[in-house]
Amino acid sequence: MEQSSIYTLGAKLREMRLSKKWTLNELSQRSGLSISHISSLERGTRTKPSMEVVRKLANALQIPVHYLHDDDTIDKDMYSEADRILSRFSPDTQAFLLQEDSVPYIMFAKRLYELQGEERGIIKALHEFLETTK
Repeated sequence: MEQSSIYTLGAKLREMRLSKKWTLNELSQRSGLSISHISSLERGTRTKPSMEVVRKLANALQIPVHYLHDDDTIDKDMYSEADRILSRFSPDTQAFLLQEDSVPYIMFAKRLYELQGEERGIIKALHEFLETTK
């Protein structure tokens, strides 16, 4: 029987926690997540943890985010690059960037980056961004 991805994440999480000889309480304190949240992830009863939750756990365990990802086919280089970029920001900014509400801002920043030096394109992108965030 194939294990679900949530079980795999939970098994990896539990394995890492136990390898550090940490209790659920200790991981809770280090990650800022509740004991019940971590426990339900480990048991596989909580599904689809947000990227923010996975990042908090990875940071607390001092491991790359991709280690907790359940899919062996993921592009680990992409996760490493994302970790490298996020590490440049303060924890508050990192938390904001990992929230779903930040997607329009990230897409706007990406568009500006793509338009480097194209003044008309930048003005148009700014106008479109302001129209969509009203």
